[in-house]
Amino acid sequence: MNKQHVALLMTLLLGSGPALAQTPDVIYKNSCASCHGRYGEKNALGKARPLKDLTQQEIAEGLLARKAGEIVGAGNKAKARLSDEDITALSAYVVTLQK
Repeated sequence: MNKQHVALLMTLLLGSGPALAQTPDVIYKNSCASCHGRYGEKNALGKARPLKDLTQQEIAEGLLARKAGEIVGAGNKAKARLSDEDITALSAYVVTLQK
């Protein structure tokens, strides 16, 4: 393996830079859809309003409140890992979901 291959491999393994950044659709599929439904149509755990009924701002505010621990629920661990940029992108993505 040459130096360039080693550098690329280290970048990927260590997560430096945007190479490992997840897109909003992947974040939603992996961290949200199991409770909120593929299209945001479910009342998560019978408590939360369906995401499809919320505005982008309401979704972003909810994600930020959960991340800060102001709202406690099953999805808080997943939400705690989101950056502010992830929250902005994810809330914009969720309002585009349609059946």
